[in-house]
Amino acid sequence: MVAVLGYGLRRCPPYAGAIRTHKNEASVMTPSPLFRQGLCLLTIVACSALPSLATAHHSFALFDQTKMVTVQGVVERFAWTNPHITIYLDTPGPPPQRFKIETGSVNALQRAGWNADSIKAGESAEVSFRPLKNGDPGGLLVEIKIGDVVLTGGG
Repeated sequence: MVAVLGYGLRRCPPYAGAIRTHKNEASVMTPSPLFRQGLCLLTIVACSALPSLATAHHSFALFDQTKMVTVQGVVERFAWTNPHITIYLDTPGPPPQRFKIETGSVNALQRAGWNADSIKAGESAEVSFRPLKNGDPGGLLVEIKIGDVVLTGGG
């Protein structure tokens, strides 16, 4: 390999793990077979880990898919954000509780006809959802009824 330093040319020393493929002054360096095998192994390990990370994020394991809960309350906040839209619903109780209801992504719900103004804070709503397995007040949206409007689009 040749490097330009100042006004002249000089031969660069071979780098670790490289073998020369040509013996002329402008020799070409290629990675050694051991280096290429290590790089290939690293690529395989990294690529095999990616699907499990994506699956973990999109897992429904947090929610009890065998149960459905319906509560009535007032929308405290409608968070139109990625990766998932969230509806916070205050219920009168006893005891009063705030439910955190997760839905699908902005993109998925837009395709289903939702927009950032579909739900407004202060509206009375009836929400059906798959509850969290840990018992916390919240879950995965099945549908929400606000007056005569029914919106669906859970995860």
